[in-house]
Amino acid sequence: MRVVVGSNVSTEFRQAELERHLEAMSRFVEQADKKDALCCTMILRSAASTPAQALIHMKDALLSAGVRARAILARLEPEDELKQFFSCLRELAPDEPAAELIRWARNPRLLDAHEQATYGDAMCWSGDAMRRDAGKRNPLVLFDMDAPDAAQLSTRAFSALWGASVPVPERHLVAGVPAKPSGAYEQTSGDAPTTALRRNLQGWPLVRH
Repeated sequence: MRVVVGSNVSTEFRQAELERHLEAMSRFVEQADKKDALCCTMILRSAASTPAQALIHMKDALLSAGVRARAILARLEPEDELKQFFSCLRELAPDEPAAELIRWARNPRLLDAHEQATYGDAMCWSGDAMRRDAGKRNPLVLFDMDAPDAAQLSTRAFSALWGASVPVPERHLVAGVPAKPSGAYEQTSGDAPTTALRRNLQGWPLVRH
C-alpha cells in the first residue's frame, strides 16, 4: 500500500510526516522478531530530517525490539541534532564502530539521491533530493507500507550510497568535542578513491519508487 502525503512545506507538514514515520516504526516494532537481526536504513539530508527525529523518539521501543539503524547524511549540520542522532544509533548498536553506523555523502555528485528510509523488508519512505534546501523542498513524499519490492530497491540504493560515502569525523559525533564547519570538500581519512567511487555509482539503483 502506497500513501502519498502532499501539502505546503510548513510546520504542519513536518509534524504530519513525523507522525507517519512514528507510525511506520511502531508497526515495524510490533512485527519485529527478536530472533532475527533487524535494521532500519536511512538516507537523509541531515540529522534534522524527520526520519532521524522519529528514530530518536522511538529509541526505547526500538532498543527493546532489538532493532538497529544505519544512516547516511548529506550534511553534518545542525551539530546538536547530529550528536543526538549518533548517540541514539550507538545506543541501539553499542558494539558497532561509528563507521558502521553513520556515513557522510560528502561528494557533491551524491546529493541528487532522494531521502529514503526502510523499516524492515516491506516498509519504506521516499522524500525529496538531498541537495534541496530545507525551505524549498518538494512536499510530495511516498510511504510504501506493504511493498517488499520497493523496500528491496531502497535497500539496494542504501548499500550503493553507503559504499560511495565516507566515515564521519569523530569530532562531529561526540559531545564536548569542538567541530569545525563541515564544508563540501572537507578532507577525511576515510575518503574513498575516485575509482572506487565511480565503481559504486555504476548502475546505482537510486530511483524514486
